[in-house]
Amino acid sequence: MRPLPTPQLRVRNARRRISGATGAATAISRVLPAPLHPEILPDVPTPRVLAPDEIRLQADIAAILDRAAAGEAAARTGAAIDALRAIREAAGEGAWPEVALGTVRAHPLAELLWSCPLTAHAYRRPRGYPGDAGLLDLIYRHPDAAEAVAAAGDIGRAVYAVTRDSAPCRSVRERREILARTIDRVAEERPGAEMLAVACGHLREAEISAALGAGRVARFLATDQDAESLRVVADRARTLPPAIACRPRSVRDFIAAREDLGRFDLIYAAGLYDYLDDRIAARLTRRLFALLKPGGRLVVANFLPGLGEQGYMEAFMDWWLIYRTEAAIRGFAGEISENDIRAARYFPDEAGCVGYLELERA
Repeated sequence: MRPLPTPQLRVRNARRRISGATGAATAISRVLPAPLHPEILPDVPTPRVLAPDEIRLQADIAAILDRAAAGEAAARTGAAIDALRAIREAAGEGAWPEVALGTVRAHPLAELLWSCPLTAHAYRRPRGYPGDAGLLDLIYRHPDAAEAVAAAGDIGRAVYAVTRDSAPCRSVRERREILARTIDRVAEERPGAEMLAVACGHLREAEISAALGAGRVARFLATDQDAESLRVVADRARTLPPAIACRPRSVRDFIAAREDLGRFDLIYAAGLYDYLDDRIAARLTRRLFALLKPGGRLVVANFLPGLGEQGYMEAFMDWWLIYRTEAAIRGFAGEISENDIRAARYFPDEAGCVGYLELERA
């Protein structure tokens, strides 16, 4: 597949957060190639006149990317990631989406970067929202993603070799391992344990969980708003002992609590909170915590600020996350009475990219 074309780019400067109705997030400040998305942005405002400092910024960006566009594909990819970090910091939060993104995406270097199957998948959003389970399979280097990798060609695979081993991708793979270990630990501590995965994606942690593979989990409910993800989970669950059940469920469904799902020894949400605003995150945490049995655990994760790859993710993957400090992640429990919490534990991953909050119910 050819990389995304770059002429006639359109800029939308609007911040949109996750919808409780769909449980999916959309990007902020997207720059879309018009020929690929004729149904998006039908009304294009007249471009405003740039200020002199904005014109200088665009010229500086082009010069920086020109310097990054030398050498082999892997070297250019690493240089682009470093350059985009510097560009984003120099532009600032306002000029980055309004002035810088169009120049970045129109640069010839974009063609190389969009040849990467991971980068192109994120930008195209085949399921209509960012960070989908197919993208995670590419990060996991899962066999289900092998066809997309093979189709990328030699150059695309060279770029992919760099992007898949970036710090945030390593953290996503570590997150999978952390979840699998947590499942195994709770299954050992609480025989006959019942568990709930929120926004489960393809539930790849189940494939490496010893407890699920050995049938030591009595009940495992996998929920997601994406029917295709649940189809993949249901198909894979046939190879595991009959503990996993699938149910379509959005963030709004959990917050509204329209259905009694029972009580659980472990509930976790891995990649969901990166797209929730603070108010929704706190409400969801309270609702999920209420579904725990006494002594049960809730585990949630969120990316931390300071990610060196943030500029690349936003520019060429159109992947916009809400980054939170340890204090903000601990704040997810703000609507829960302290009397109901037996223990609260925060810990970062090895790379310092993702923070985890574990709450134990009294």
